[in-house]
Amino acid sequence: MSLDAEKKIAVHCRNIIKTYGTGASEVFALRGADLDVYEGELLMLVGPSGCGKTTFISIFTALLSADGGECDILGKDLNTLSSDQKVHLRAKSIGFVFQAFNLLPALTAQENVAVPLLIQGVGRKVAMQEAKLVLDSVGLGARSSALPAELSGGMQQRVAIARALVHHPKLIVCDEPTSSLDHESGHVIMKLLRDIVDNSNTTLIVVTHDDRIYEFADRMAHMDDGKIIKIETMKNQQGIIA
Repeated sequence: MSLDAEKKIAVHCRNIIKTYGTGASEVFALRGADLDVYEGELLMLVGPSGCGKTTFISIFTALLSADGGECDILGKDLNTLSSDQKVHLRAKSIGFVFQAFNLLPALTAQENVAVPLLIQGVGRKVAMQEAKLVLDSVGLGARSSALPAELSGGMQQRVAIARALVHHPKLIVCDEPTSSLDHESGHVIMKLLRDIVDNSNTTLIVVTHDDRIYEFADRMAHMDDGKIIKIETMKNQQGIIA
């Protein structure tokens, strides 16, 4: 049985168009991009620099608005949501892991992880307790009081992942999570992310140029010139998607 027959769709985008500039300076970042991402899968979005990957993920995480097309995220039609509703969707249901980690240097690992909960109005004591539990789950409980500068790159990335997990999102988007890590550290991070997907039915989208980690994907969506040009199922997975 194919994956699309077994799973619900978490991300559904059709004919997404996005342009920057106007008139003679108008540039098409997305030229009718289509993509379905299923609940509980790890999908990698790959393609050359400038092909529209960052714009695409910014649209289906409600950070940017499309100029055309439709996009449903976790059952929500983005075209019908107000700005406040999009903020609420991101805060409650979407986690982000950034390429540059984006940790606050003056805060400890535990305080960094607690930030999303504090923004939502969770009390500091509860937020810090939750942050400690998530740090424990990524193997950094013993370093919860360390500042980012006192942690290795791989450890900082695990703190960033813990921060993305702390509010129990249904969708996590990672932008080049292993690009600044050595091979061993990158595989530790991807094994952690793979385990999260397998154990919690979380949907994970990884934007990457790192062919060392392709083996961790369920499917790979290849992008070029503002469109998805091919979707392939990885050899270690069962079923045929495209």
